[in-house]
Amino acid sequence: MRGRRTHGYGRVGQHRKTGQRAGRGKTTQWKKSKKTYYLKQKELGFPDPDWDFGKKGFKRPQDILRIYKVNTINVKDLDQKIDNLLIDNKATKSGNTYSINMDEINIQKLLGKGEIHKVVNVTVNNASQKAVEKIEAAGGKITLLSQTE
Repeated sequence: MRGRRTHGYGRVGQHRKTGQRAGRGKTTQWKKSKKTYYLKQKELGFPDPDWDFGKKGFKRPQDILRIYKVNTINVKDLDQKIDNLLIDNKATKSGNTYSINMDEINIQKLLGKGEIHKVVNVTVNNASQKAVEKIEAAGGKITLLSQTE
């Protein structure tokens, strides 16, 4: 049958990989021949009860996400990292007061989670109200290049 168009398999589309068997996978072409299988799996809760076929939503392009990316640091992390920043010459110390410009370490916002035990003078684009309160309660001060939230 090699000389014939279909090699003895009837229609041209038969005997070719997925052919007429409605594709591969659990959701691919389930309406064609796998409907009972699909519905039974969904009844059993595979992979979760809200399982559905088809695409939903979209992903934003990475360049758009990078535009809105804001690097943040919490007050407790700043308290822990300030000595290492001093060694790396990203911060300065005079007496017992540390001074740091957050733009030098690519941080745009200071958040207020945790406690700070060191006196720190910080220059930052944005800071939360809790962060401002905690820095000032420890004896330091915040210089904002932008407005607070």
